[in-house]
Amino acid sequence: MPAAPIDLPERLNIAEWFLDARLAEGLGDKTAIYYGDRQISYRELVADSCRVTNLLRGLGLRIEDRVQLLLLDTPEFAAAYFGIVRAGCVAVPTNTWLLPADYAYYLEYARPKVVIVDAEVYGQLAGVWRDAPYPPIVIVVDRCGGAVPEGTIDWNLEMARQPAEARTEPTYRDDFATWLSSSGSTGRPKCVVHMHHDFVWNTIAYAQRTLGLTQDDITMSAPKLFFGYALGSNLLFPLSVGGSCVLVPERTPAEQYYALIERYKVTQMITVPTTIAKMVEHGHLAAQHDLRSLHSLVSAGEALPARIYRAWKQATNVEIFDGIGSAEMFHVYITGRPGDVKEGSLGKLVEGYAYRLVDEAGHEVPPGEIGTLEICGPSAGQGYWRMRDQSRQTFRGDAVRGSDKFHVDADGYFWFCGRGDDMLKCSGVYVSPVEVENCLLGHPAVHEAGVVGWRDAAGLEKALAFVELKGGHTPGEALAAEILAYARANIAAFKAPRRIEFITDLPRTETGKIKRNELRKLAEALS
Repeated sequence: MPAAPIDLPERLNIAEWFLDARLAEGLGDKTAIYYGDRQISYRELVADSCRVTNLLRGLGLRIEDRVQLLLLDTPEFAAAYFGIVRAGCVAVPTNTWLLPADYAYYLEYARPKVVIVDAEVYGQLAGVWRDAPYPPIVIVVDRCGGAVPEGTIDWNLEMARQPAEARTEPTYRDDFATWLSSSGSTGRPKCVVHMHHDFVWNTIAYAQRTLGLTQDDITMSAPKLFFGYALGSNLLFPLSVGGSCVLVPERTPAEQYYALIERYKVTQMITVPTTIAKMVEHGHLAAQHDLRSLHSLVSAGEALPARIYRAWKQATNVEIFDGIGSAEMFHVYITGRPGDVKEGSLGKLVEGYAYRLVDEAGHEVPPGEIGTLEICGPSAGQGYWRMRDQSRQTFRGDAVRGSDKFHVDADGYFWFCGRGDDMLKCSGVYVSPVEVENCLLGHPAVHEAGVVGWRDAAGLEKALAFVELKGGHTPGEALAAEILAYARANIAAFKAPRRIEFITDLPRTETGKIKRNELRKLAEALS
């Protein structure tokens, strides 16, 4: 029987819906966030978010002004996020692993009035924010209580001065709330403009109705909150039902998650196939820790290889709900679910979404054939900020057409068949091969480079670079290691290739373009 339609009120502010409503339900003293040895209650989180709202208004911000978040997974992130939207402003969560040039791009592209940045990340912002076309106010969060850089605002001092109550902006459900980053084919991020409505609708359809989260759930995420996937799964979703989340600021080795699950009695872990594969490599640790609280893993970002699924189930007997979502749709729209998992597939549609599989001409393919996925649902974003042509190519009302190719079996299960563009997806994050190639060309030994995806022994996609050398340079392991180190020093580490293969001549078309299909065939032979 179909579920009841999701009808949302005209006036809607997600700070009230995800957070304040828990106080009205009598859950004010319940733990909302576990962070190290601290437990932050709903009441404390509401108060801190109000302090942020008052701080922003005191700085002159008004409804629709943008605030960029460069924060690690800490209580400050949660307070800042809800304080921004409570003020009617727009939150722009941003990857904290980037380089100064990336942040300079964001400051011109997103034009935030304020940037709230962790002291650990500030060094990457320090050299660019004052020279931005629209220099922002910078608020620095020093979690060690140290002095903040000259010209910036001290989060700790200002928060201590602010009242713990604030007026919530009576936003409409169609007001802008959050911009989520989606990588572009040139390597430059695109910001998907989302409304308050989008987050609530998907939370009800996916987290509450499909996954069945309850106030007894405690979530923990390997991906960080600046990803829309983790923002939903490890903050918005558990708080929407009165549950709790565990925030871990560090980039955590996979084998350490077993101890964290035991320590916090995590019920659902949010992860990606790469992390699951690494946890499987340390599967012996599962027997050394009490994992009885854990009822499921949620996996997205890239398709989960069947052999990793089987190895995990054998080691832990814990179910994995594999699925697919996108920044354009905010979150997951196809997934496995409790009592309905088919190994190797990405599951079925979340109720309320619709789809078409289309050919290159946009015509629907016959049942059982492979086509490009066009997904349609009420959580679709409004488009990409300041990118009219790309928006019109991707967004068609509530429908979003990407490049992922699928087929659907007779029982309604979706099977991932690859991507129709050159984008890579490594560790659950899109990577532009053009950006990686341009970086490699900066090395003095590299004449030309072609980057494609390569499946490692676990079946996960990594970036592989085929490199033509300049005269006078000899291929070898030492040079390959040097080129890899150069890449990691000059682009974000997750974008750098994992493997270098030297090649005499890159295959090219008559017009000089690299034949990526031929490189992919070479890469397949190496897998």
